Amino acid sequence: IKELFNDVSEKYNLMNDIMSFGLHRLWKRDMINCLKHEDPKVILDLAGGTGDISKLLSNICKHSKILTYDISINMMLQSKQKFKYNKMVSFINGSAEELAISDDSIDLITLGFGLRNFSNIEKAISECYRVLKFGKKIYCLEFSPSTNINLLPFYNFYSQKVIPKIGKRVARNEDAYRYLVESIKNFPHNIELKNIFKKYGFFCYNEKKYLGGIAYLNVFYKI
Repeated sequence: IKELFNDVSEKYNLMNDIMSFGLHRLWKRDMINCLKHEDPKVILDLAGGTGDISKLLSNICKHSKILTYDISINMMLQSKQKFKYNKMVSFINGSAEELAISDDSIDLITLGFGLRNFSNIEKAISECYRVLKFGKKIYCLEFSPSTNINLLPFYNFYSQKVIPKIGKRVARNEDAYRYLVESIKNFPHNIELKNIFKKYGFFCYNEKKYLGGIAYLNVFYKI
């Protein structure tokens, strides 16, 4: 996974544009809008990638310290370009399954389109529980296997036939795009995902569905 994202780092935002018709940018802004009432001292932007969410956070949470955490060094290099003169954002290169962060030290976690790419989703969720303070929240934005009967034929055709070909032409990496399509197809449906979070001590406080269930925003409390 690390090598794949290192390879596609320069085209990653374009990749998300293709996979979501550009809507991922609106969904990320909506997630940030949902958390703007929070007042966290320390935010963990897990799977922070090229820094899109960290950038939005820095515009809203002006008194927060933001930790942008990602396994791909090349993705982080892309992110750092956005924060050359911004002291509120720091960067950690590492695995979500073994967070180099102290217990009960994080006030809020954002996780945008990264959970399905972890090698061990349950271990990553348990690590989130470990580092998050009691009563604090995870805002988890993620693609989901579509169950919308009306959208399903188009969704399957577009994701399985069109996206890999675009990946080959635009990013010269058909395999990476094919992997990302499969990662969505094999990811737990949202009700299953909520049960996994519940298993590790979280309570689903809120759920928001986008485009008939192609993506979800879940807000989880640590209890």
